[in-house]
Amino acid sequence: MLTGSSKYLTLATVLYLVAFFAFASGLVNSIIEGAPSREFIIPSRSIQTIGETIVIVMILFMGMFGAYLLYNSGKAASSKSQWAFLTGGFTVLTIALIVGFSIVKIKIAG
Repeated sequence: MLTGSSKYLTLATVLYLVAFFAFASGLVNSIIEGAPSREFIIPSRSIQTIGETIVIVMILFMGMFGAYLLYNSGKAASSKSQWAFLTGGFTVLTIALIVGFSIVKIKIAG
């Protein structure tokens, strides 16, 4: 069970990561220059929607989770769990990369 101070530390860490990933994924651009559009992803490199920002934040969290699984594979006790962490980590990272590059491909097409 988490103690009072570790709960606050965990909450602060999660909020920091969400804010950092949101700013890294273009939150300011989507607020300032984002045009109301019927499209979820606007095929332009200079305009971004809030939906795109949310998807990019989720991609960044997926990548971080995949890296965390790879980190846990180095601390695993048995080889079976080590391979499970390795497989899961690389799978999550691969999915995040595919989705991220798909968004970039759509953005460049415009």
